[in-house]
Amino acid sequence: MELIFRLMRYGIVGVLTAVIHLGVTYVGVEHAGLESTLASSIGFILCIVFNYLMHYHWTFADPEGNDQVPHGQALLRYGVMVVCGFLINALVMYAGVHWLSWHYLVTQLVAVISVVTWNLVVSNFWVYRQ
Repeated sequence: MELIFRLMRYGIVGVLTAVIHLGVTYVGVEHAGLESTLASSIGFILCIVFNYLMHYHWTFADPEGNDQVPHGQALLRYGVMVVCGFLINALVMYAGVHWLSWHYLVTQLVAVISVVTWNLVVSNFWVYRQ
């Protein structure tokens, strides 16, 4: 049952993160005149703080604190996961917009799905586990 609740919490945090990321990307391109990959990258960076804190304190938190990974260890692991996710995001954005000529928001959605999937697997099996 805990796994189901964890997946639900992960989904809620993921949706909120995606909304923030898409919003920052949209505002960056449409209102600040930024190139889509740069706007997406800025959104990604802003989302990592929100995402880490929500997952550490809510999604993967141990209510009894017995198996909670110390912040330093979790943060280091999270950093590795995020760097890889950042590269996945940038690669998908570049390939979608420049090679496949997809609209930047469609491409961003594909990038978000790719990164969320990566993060779920790595978070559940490594980042927040003792």
